[in-house]
Amino acid sequence: MTPLNIIFSLIILLISGFLCVQLLKLYKRFKLASDNATATNIYVIKCNDGVDEDICLETMTIAEPPLPRPEGLKGMERRRYPRNEFHNFVDFINKGALYKEKARDLSYSGIFIQSKTPEKYKKNDVIVMTFETDESGPQRRKGRIVRTTHTGIGVNFVC
Repeated sequence: MTPLNIIFSLIILLISGFLCVQLLKLYKRFKLASDNATATNIYVIKCNDGVDEDICLETMTIAEPPLPRPEGLKGMERRRYPRNEFHNFVDFINKGALYKEKARDLSYSGIFIQSKTPEKYKKNDVIVMTFETDESGPQRRKGRIVRTTHTGIGVNFVC
């Protein structure tokens, strides 16, 4: 073997070792999250912008739900939980494809996601979303599409 072949082999070996260590760290983080998952916790995946994405998991507890829906009210007043304006982007996976759309409003029980092409989403599809709120930070939630309109989709959060 020539010295050039030896140097090239060592470089390949070092790069392979580095990639293996990074994959092992990533696996341990996801394994820890799945082992500790309960119905009262949300496990958040937060990625930094840039080429090297550092994935970290944080635990956030869900706030207590508001009081039940008042009886005898009509229209928007009958909602169990009030809507809050929410104009951030939501990343979500639907049938194996990744989408990024802007949300219009958010409540304790769901979210409305605006879309220029809502016809590609079907009612009762289950999606996994990630988004960030000012109050509670990054969120990772699973939801079911319960409504489609010409402006977007209504999604109820599910456990």
